[in-house]
Order: sequence, then C-alpha cells, then structure tokens
Amino acid sequence: MQQRERVKMGKNSINMRRVTTKVHELFDGKIDMSDFPNDTSNHFETRALAAVALMMMAGLEASQASKHITDGHHDMGIDALYLDEVQQKLFVVQSKWRSDGVGSADQDEMNSFAQGIQRILDEDLNGANKKISAKSADVDKALTQMGYQIHSIFIHTGDQRANTYVLRSISKLMDQTNDDMSTILAFDELNFRNIFEFLSKGQEQANIDIDDVILTNWGRVSEPYTVYYGTISAATVGKWYADFGNLLFAKNIRFYKGNTEVNEGMKKVLLQEPEKFYYYNNGIKLLCQSIQRKAKDSTTNATGLFALSGVSLVNGAQTTGTVGACFVENPEQAGKAKIMIQIVDLSNIDPETATQITRLSNTQNRIENKDFASLDPEQDRIRTELSFSHYSYLYKSGDSITNPDNQISFDEAIVALACLNKEVSYTVTAKSNVGALSEDITKTPYKALVNPSTNSFALLNAVLFMREIERYLQEKKTQARNNKERLVCIHANRFIVHVALQKIANNEWFNTTVVDKNNIRTLSNPFVDAFVPQITQIINELFPESYPANIFKNITKCRAVEERINTSE
Repeated sequence: MQQRERVKMGKNSINMRRVTTKVHELFDGKIDMSDFPNDTSNHFETRALAAVALMMMAGLEASQASKHITDGHHDMGIDALYLDEVQQKLFVVQSKWRSDGVGSADQDEMNSFAQGIQRILDEDLNGANKKISAKSADVDKALTQMGYQIHSIFIHTGDQRANTYVLRSISKLMDQTNDDMSTILAFDELNFRNIFEFLSKGQEQANIDIDDVILTNWGRVSEPYTVYYGTISAATVGKWYADFGNLLFAKNIRFYKGNTEVNEGMKKVLLQEPEKFYYYNNGIKLLCQSIQRKAKDSTTNATGLFALSGVSLVNGAQTTGTVGACFVENPEQAGKAKIMIQIVDLSNIDPETATQITRLSNTQNRIENKDFASLDPEQDRIRTELSFSHYSYLYKSGDSITNPDNQISFDEAIVALACLNKEVSYTVTAKSNVGALSEDITKTPYKALVNPSTNSFALLNAVLFMREIERYLQEKKTQARNNKERLVCIHANRFIVHVALQKIANNEWFNTTVVDKNNIRTLSNPFVDAFVPQITQIINELFPESYPANIFKNITKCRAVEERINTSE
C-alpha cells in the first residue's frame, strides 16, 4: 500500500509540474498581478486556474479569460466572473491551487464560495473590489434578463472530488434557488484530472475524426474552395453530439445553449413532426482539415460515403445539441428526421479565410416568432390609431426606438398587454418565456392579448406606465431595506406592473385618452412604494424557502400573492 501511494505521489508531482508549466505558457504576461508584484504564495497560479475554468466551460481563449479575473482583496470568494451573452450564462468561479496535486476542496472554502454566490444572487456587491464592482452591469443583466443562468464553478488541482458533507452549503443554496420549472443556479466541480486532460489536449486541438459519413442527394462545389453538401440523418448528428459533446464546437462562436425558446421549438418538431424538420431547419456546417470520398466507383450522387478528419462544427450548434438531447429522450422518433449539411474542406484554405467562414456563418439574422406578428392586420390597425395620438408604433422587425417620447415598440406592447390582462398567467409568461406570447398569432395567448377589442389607448397607457414603474423599481432597488426587498424589485417587476395596472386601469380615462406624461409618476409610484414591502412580506410568509426569481415565474404562486394583496385591501 505504501509503495502504491509513493508511486501515486510521484505521478502527481510530475503531472503538477507539467500543469504548472502549461499555465505559465498560457498566462504569463496576460494576468494582472499588480497587487502582488512579488508573488510568493501561488496567487498567479490561482488566478491562472480560474482563467482555465473559463477556457474549459465558456470556450474562451487564454487572452480573453485573463480579462475576467476578479481575485484579490475583497473578492467575495469569487476569483473570476464572466457573462456569456451567447450561452446566456454568468460564470462564477472559485479556484484553489494545490501545489502537491492531492486532496480536494475543504468545507471552509466551499462555504466561502457559497456565500459569494449568494451575494451575486442578491446583487449585493457592496464592499467588493473594483474588479467585481466593474461587473455590476453583467450581474444585473444575468439576474433580470430571461433565460440567463448562474453557472458556478469550483476548480482545484486536488486529485479528489468534494464529498457530500463539504458540498452541503452549495447544495442547500441550489435547493433554495432552483425549482422544478427552472435551473437558475448550476454548479460544477473541476479537479486535477479534468484540468490535466484539458490542458494536454488543448482547447482547439481536439482532433475529431469521423469515418463512414453517409450523405444523400449530395453535391460538390470545387471553386474557389471545395465544399460537399447534401442531406444527413439526424441519427448520425445525434451520435456525434453523444460522442464528442462541446468538442464539436471548438471553432464555433457558441456552444449548445440548452433549453432556449428556439431550441424547445426545434425539439417539439423533432419529436412530433420529424419528417418536417428538414424544411424548418437551416442545417449545419462543418469545417474539416481533410475530406476523403470513399466508394468513388459510385455512378450517382444519390448516396456518398465520406471520411472526415479534424472536424469542427461552425454553424448549427443549437441544432446539433437539440438533436442530441432528443435522442436521449426518444431516439426512434428523432431518428426519422433529416438535416441539411455543408462540409468545407480546409486543406487549401488559409486560416484567416477559415475564421471568416466561421464568423459570417454565425451572423445571419434569424426570423423570430414575433416577426410573424407583422402579418396580423390588428397590428396595423393599432399603428394607425396610435398615429392620431402622435405616437409611432414600431411593430416590424428591424424597427428600433429612436425617440421614446413618441414611439413604442411591439416588444413593449406585448409585455404591457400581458400585464394589463386580469389573468396573471400572461404576466408570468411575460416573465418566464416572453416569446411564447407571440409564438402563434392564430392562438392564445397572442389572440387573448391582440384582437379587435384591443384598445389602442389602453395599450399605449399600459406601455407608458410600465416604463415608469420599471424605471422606479431600478431606483427602489438601490434603496431597499434588505436583500429580499431588493430581489423583489428585480424579479417581481412584471408582477408589480400587473398589480399596479389592475388599479390604474380602473380609471375611465385609461381607455379613452392618452395619459399626461407629467401625471404618470404621480399616479404609479405610490403603488410601487406600497407593493414592494407588501409583496416582500407576503412571499416571506407564503414561500420563505423559495428564491424570488422562481416565485414570479410560477402561476400558482403569483395567484396566491395577488390574492393576498387583494384581500388585504
């Protein structure tokens, strides 16, 4: 046993030296060490390790990852903080460098990290260092914008993983923050094995080779570069994702984002109408270091067999990830789908052109559900009516507000109408999945909000009051008496607009004239002043263990809160 342990320690020592050398190669001269000019306590390695976590989990290059280090005095137990607006994740990293490469995280370290995460969730950055304070806008966006997740990462060079006891504080925090409907807080532990494997392979050096790729109805473009195109089975793509995961996307600008609105739409088609998936989906694009066509004696292009070397998927990450997820759920049904594919041969393409192909493949405009609303005659009717009130209604894709004093947008209008409706479920949808409000202009919820009875005066007034209420909530957030009240200002914004509009809209003028801008603040702010502490008290009584973000994305809980508000009058 002793001999075995000595061998293990020897391997750990050698591999730690290799990892140490590698992190210095990657980060020397890139990480700010001005606060520790004569570092003798592994501060550099600790910061480099946090940057490695961002390389591994967020797909950043070393120079990019280095810019998001927050380690130092008053760092709240957070060594790196990075907002990925593509993946819609706020990465929160704690790193611990173990020079001997043994051990794991201890309880004090994990408790400190949990406390730092809690402060992020509470948007409590008071007393934090300048590096963290500079990230306040990123934190605010991650907490207030729909679809974002807080992805916490504890990375260390120990050879063991933390046990259940050590992870208690993190587990408790996740239980309090998440519910069955959404995962706001995620957690990953990365240890020496994960780090060593990543650094040994390199971020962009994973050589993925795929043999026997079958394309149907395929073709070839030879000039100026060689590209093969055709149709591939979803079963094949699903297996790629199962085998390689995010390594497929090494050169992509984004990873698979998970259960977004768009991805859920793809999943629905795959599982319910797989034969139509080909017509609804834009397909995928691969870059390959080399392509070999096999079975060249074939006389038709009905079927082609190819061997691909050095594969990277540069467009279609969401398609690929969704197909992979569907295969876990129902492989037989998803396997019926077909996907368009382009395969670019890089053997005669310079690196700059390859990068340009990747970039431009990911900058195409996508048609969103809301764009179809422009086809609804009711939208033009509302536009015409609002023009008589000297307001422009911008409901077509590409329109943007340049003068809020006399312009409102469709995005504002659909949310305001949801909050104005007496049924709080629409408000919850506006908070949890706003795209669903305009997913199908022939059905509810869209038809319940936009129809011949939709009053243009009420719509405009609802938008104007919503703007002021949300502005005032931002102000109230900075004046909150405690963390829970601050979280109510952040996460209950749509709900507060809803309950306020139920009171304000009872005025006769709401449906017959445009409210005087000078009166909006006078009319709305007292409601906000009353509702914020009242709602805070109610949720403390009804849902003391629930994280506020989840409360206001839950129809049942919102109905309970609204009922308490109404019965207390």
